[in-house]
Amino acid sequence: MAGPVLTVPVELVVPRYQVALDAGSTGASTDSLGDGWSPDRKYTTGSYGYQGNASAQSTSRTITVTNDQKLFRDARGGMYECRFDNVPNGTCTVELGFAELSSTKPDKRVFDVLAEGTQVLPSLDIALEAGTYTALTRTYTVTVTDGTLHVRSVTHTRFGKPLLNSLRVTDRPDKS
Repeated sequence: MAGPVLTVPVELVVPRYQVALDAGSTGASTDSLGDGWSPDRKYTTGSYGYQGNASAQSTSRTITVTNDQKLFRDARGGMYECRFDNVPNGTCTVELGFAELSSTKPDKRVFDVLAEGTQVLPSLDIALEAGTYTALTRTYTVTVTDGTLHVRSVTHTRFGKPLLNSLRVTDRPDKS
């Protein structure tokens, strides 16, 4: 005897735009889910990348709370912004990954993160929130209205420079 038939509606959403940036890295990589990540790059008009006087950092130590060691063992420190040109207007998700790659103590590196001019992470202190050598991820939804997405880091006075390990921007046509 056959069981009942259950119909489940499925909607396939294909983003018009997605960029996954492995900040601080020098080569492309693939994460544990099979998604590709581009190596870090300085911003050029019409493309994407970091802006500002920044430096790459890395560690060989294990980063806890992640299956993606490659994404969190490299970082970009000191940039003031990551800019993405040619982003479709509408709703995007912005996924940020952070990890302190040294024995930084709490209250030594504190910064704000703004996405499209809106503060999404006030007074982020990675060491206080997650500890050192520990992955911390945050995801936000933003609206792009001018074809360019700006993710800005603002250093607090007398604190260490901002740090970023990964950043993925995905167009969400299903949310517009």
